[in-house]
Amino acid sequence: MKKRWVSGMLAFLLVGTTVGSMIPIKTAQAEENRQGKTYYVDSENGNDKNDGLSERKAFQTLDKVNELTLGAGDQILLKNGSVFEDQALHIKGSGSESAPIKISTYGDEKDGRPQINTNGHGQWELNYGQKLDNQNHKWHGTVSSSILLKDVEYIEIEGLEITNDRDSATDAEKDKNYKYNDAECMDRTGVAGVAQNKGTVDHIVLDDLYIHDVTGNVYNKHMTNGGIYFIVEKPENESATGIARYNDVTIQNCYLDTVNRWGIAVGYTYEWAKFNGGALSDETMKTYASSDVVIQNNYLNNVGGDAITTMYLDRPIIQYNVSENAAAQINTTDYTDPQPQLDANGNPTGKTHTGGRVAAGIWPWKCKNAVFQYNECFKTLNAAKGNGDGQPWDADYGDGTNYQYNYSHGNTASTIMFCGGESINNTFRYNISVHEDMGPLDPAGNSGNTQVYNNTFVIKEGIRSIWYRDSGPVTMENNIFYFDGEQPAQITNWNPRNNKVYSNNLFYNVSSYPDDKAAVKVEKGTPVLVDAKSGPVKAAEDKQARRHEDPAATTVFDGFKLAENSPAINKGKVVIDRNGYSIDHDFFGHAVTATPEIGAAESDVIGDLVLRSVVYQIDQDARTISDIPKNTTVEQFCENAIVDTGVTITVKARDGRPLENTDIIKGGMTVTLLGEGKESVVYTVVASSDNELKLSYYEVKEKTIYVPFTEKNPTTVGELKKNVEAADTAEVSVVNGETALKDQENVADSMTMRITAEDGKTNDYTIKQKNMYNWSLDYAGPRQGNVWFGQKKAVSGEWTEIKEYDSQYPNWMVNTYYGPGIDEANHNVTPTEQTHGLLSAPPSTGVSTAMAYRVPKDGTVSFHVKDDEPYLRQNGNSGGTVTLKLLLNDEEKQSVILEQSKVQAKDWKSFDKIEVKRGDYIRVTAISNEAPTKPSVHVTPVITYLNEGIADTQAPEIPANVRCTHITETEASVVWDEALDNVAVTGYNVYVNGTKHNTVLVDNTQYKLTELEPDTEYLIQITAVDAAGNESEKSAEVKFTTQKEVMMELKAPVNVNVFDVTEASAKLSWEKAEDGKEAVGYYIYVGGNKLNKELIVSTSYDLKNLKADTQYSVQITAVDADGNESEKSEKETFKTLKTESEKEEPTPTPEPAPTPDDKDSICKTEAVKTGDHGSVFVWAAGILISVSAVSVVLKRGKYR
Repeated sequence: MKKRWVSGMLAFLLVGTTVGSMIPIKTAQAEENRQGKTYYVDSENGNDKNDGLSERKAFQTLDKVNELTLGAGDQILLKNGSVFEDQALHIKGSGSESAPIKISTYGDEKDGRPQINTNGHGQWELNYGQKLDNQNHKWHGTVSSSILLKDVEYIEIEGLEITNDRDSATDAEKDKNYKYNDAECMDRTGVAGVAQNKGTVDHIVLDDLYIHDVTGNVYNKHMTNGGIYFIVEKPENESATGIARYNDVTIQNCYLDTVNRWGIAVGYTYEWAKFNGGALSDETMKTYASSDVVIQNNYLNNVGGDAITTMYLDRPIIQYNVSENAAAQINTTDYTDPQPQLDANGNPTGKTHTGGRVAAGIWPWKCKNAVFQYNECFKTLNAAKGNGDGQPWDADYGDGTNYQYNYSHGNTASTIMFCGGESINNTFRYNISVHEDMGPLDPAGNSGNTQVYNNTFVIKEGIRSIWYRDSGPVTMENNIFYFDGEQPAQITNWNPRNNKVYSNNLFYNVSSYPDDKAAVKVEKGTPVLVDAKSGPVKAAEDKQARRHEDPAATTVFDGFKLAENSPAINKGKVVIDRNGYSIDHDFFGHAVTATPEIGAAESDVIGDLVLRSVVYQIDQDARTISDIPKNTTVEQFCENAIVDTGVTITVKARDGRPLENTDIIKGGMTVTLLGEGKESVVYTVVASSDNELKLSYYEVKEKTIYVPFTEKNPTTVGELKKNVEAADTAEVSVVNGETALKDQENVADSMTMRITAEDGKTNDYTIKQKNMYNWSLDYAGPRQGNVWFGQKKAVSGEWTEIKEYDSQYPNWMVNTYYGPGIDEANHNVTPTEQTHGLLSAPPSTGVSTAMAYRVPKDGTVSFHVKDDEPYLRQNGNSGGTVTLKLLLNDEEKQSVILEQSKVQAKDWKSFDKIEVKRGDYIRVTAISNEAPTKPSVHVTPVITYLNEGIADTQAPEIPANVRCTHITETEASVVWDEALDNVAVTGYNVYVNGTKHNTVLVDNTQYKLTELEPDTEYLIQITAVDAAGNESEKSAEVKFTTQKEVMMELKAPVNVNVFDVTEASAKLSWEKAEDGKEAVGYYIYVGGNKLNKELIVSTSYDLKNLKADTQYSVQITAVDADGNESEKSEKETFKTLKTESEKEEPTPTPEPAPTPDDKDSICKTEAVKTGDHGSVFVWAAGILISVSAVSVVLKRGKYR
């Protein structure tokens, strides 16, 4: 009943949670999968005699699933409410990248999740194949796992409930009468993963699993013992299957409660010895470590040992997890039984030990660049009761561990431990820690670089040291050390080993201070934080990590933001992360500004106007900016510039003209900072003086560059420029005398390659023709290249350059003695024509070594070695042979086996012609078979370019730095950097939305687009084309949107004029608004009423049938082609003249009668057009027009 009750509580707990965190029970669609089969399992109504392929014919037990070998697209659906007692799910078969195997649920969610209650059944044999890093760590034996994923991949599991509880009445170990904490108890797992005989195992997803009551062995660390545990065993035949490892493992949205020993652990490997030392090379990680592991949005409570640990992983991400009450059994009550000591074969020796009683919250072991972020950890237990750890966070053995944006409270040890001599290059930043029992920091023997910056530590009353253990070095910058208590904290020793560095920290409520020259010293009562006592003390009710990365959101952590006028505001230093992590934002997602704060929270208070960057060099005293790469746009510059919130950046040309975002920044320009209430600050862009040669495909010695070319296979200037690299701000050219050559012209002996810095300073190299390359004569050790390289390759790895160099003899080293070099006595001897090359590979390792020639130019070459070569150079070889190969890239050209010393391999041959491309590698390789005692080979490769022409099949480089400028409603200009080619670029193509826009090649690096649609997005790509018609790949897409069409306002007519007013008429004129939209006609309003129904097309009109001695108002509106009408013009008023004679005159045909301002005198006109004399309704009193009256008005002129 306990399990069912807990399940019901969990279902209630998970209702209504948000996307991206722990989610409700998921139910797969109960239908046939297109690519695979769907199997149904129903513990109550199923039958194992069924085929399982429909709900009505469901299996009853998991045993039937275990009999299947699943394939791509298959699904296993367990019915909600099912209980699989004493059963386990041990999957066979793999899915595919496009069609993974899915294990999920079906049926009514109200019935609860399907339960797998394994109770010690589901047993299998674990065997790492060799002893572990600690010989007493158990490494083979029987394990019970509710779900076992051994050598299966592309598997996704969701929605299940899992237990493996030794307290069950049907437990497999009932008859052994073990105590819960007996050292001989069987190891148990909720979900176990094993990679062994498939090389790299890809794509495992565990999602929304409820795993509880897994009562494993509290002592055995690496026997897949706990809630979720993935390991890597030694392959049965590694040479056939490759090195075993994982790639792409995701564990998310899971709820783990009362599991032992581990909560979640991923990655322990039989190859642990390859991770020797603190520094972990990328080569080691790529070859032996598991990769692309994400552990996120999980909740763990009451874990017997460690909550989450990543082991031997390359760049894992552990985020948004919550741990409470970890290390529950790591104490002197539960962890008490002596454990057997083991021999080298993992068997008990009869002796016992009591070690290993340590556990922390969330931490890595032997990982590279592991990132732990947005996690919460509460009350990791028992540091005062026998647990040697007890921290929420532990940067243990590993390289480049980064803890950021995490929150911890009430753990029984310190906040963060940096553990052991192989814990190096640690970053701990923008975290908040509250009331840990043993203070904030625990540098327990770490070495190398450990950097702690911009954290907020709220330290409980009574703590007298910020150190738990204190042996390792730590650099502390911009941290808040906030000591609670009524009296200042009496700190005993700030720097007990004299290996701690304090810089720019804030100390609150302390009686003494460390040696921190920029310390901010704050007495009790001064507001530093909004409310230091407000942080959460346990997990949220929904058990999710509380989000706080939106700077505009209100969070439960807001009490740790800086108080108004806090002494931490704008008092931080600019920190450079020595481990290479970018510094982007604070704990709350607020951008880190140019003048940072102290502590984990930034503010919006503007300090001094200052510009900073992690990309450019900025001299704050001289206010200069340098090292801006060539062709950097204003927009790109601003992206890499750091200023305070609210500060604006304006970049101006030398003449003071503000630049557009797409303009290029050059030396002499200025950058102006503006902030409200601040005086502007101006920086000047300094032209770079860097004219150094950075890289070359050619051999370079001092000031000579050796270039291959022949009469029939010349080298062009463009090709040479493509094969060298200078600073981004510099220009490379070839000059003959003082005349610069064009890209399509050929280089010649004694010409000059010139590198010109942005400031005009030059650096010249003499071009020397060189077509023959000899390993020994060209030998450049200990410097690799530029043409020859010493390389190595593991069994299943790739060729890499050898880093180590022999201190006495001229050769690169693998395993101390072996590698490529030359046969000379020491480094000071200059090689001659008689000097032999040396090549050897370490015996019994499977490692190959190589003399590698990187081809600098397309062409035809010959290959040979010295006349008496190759042969084993030392007498008395035995125990094995050496295989010597000639490779062109991965193509084997020839191979010989050398066994007897001093005997030339007669079947090793020369090659008169080999077609090569720039960037190809010609390698002479060696590998030792078994264990030859004298594996060193005399072999000296000689490669010569032949005078043979070749077809140009090499496409130009992809044009770079494509940008769009001067964008209007219908036009835009496209600009890009010049592309290089092995011969020369003859032009460019411009692609708009994937279609070529130009009809002929564009012969420069800019192009104008016309006839575009307003307010429309366009995608631009550029290609380069050479004389042979080879076209480069398209550049990266650049998007721009044309401006919205400016709808010209239809403006009211202006300068309305009334003139020639009589007793019964008046003339009107007006003008079109100069900047208005084009009008096609006008309406006239008299007294506010429209006079005409048909448009008047001219800008004048005669008003008739007016009433004498009456005031009128006139307004005009304009009308466009779409019928839109403008506002009315300003009102123009006038008054008709009085009648001079009461004499009765004949009444003429009436004209349209305008409305006077007297609103009681209104008539309606209809169908009145300009010049129309049709019938109208007139004022009731009538208007009589006399000829004499008209003549009088004409004489009087305008009426104003």
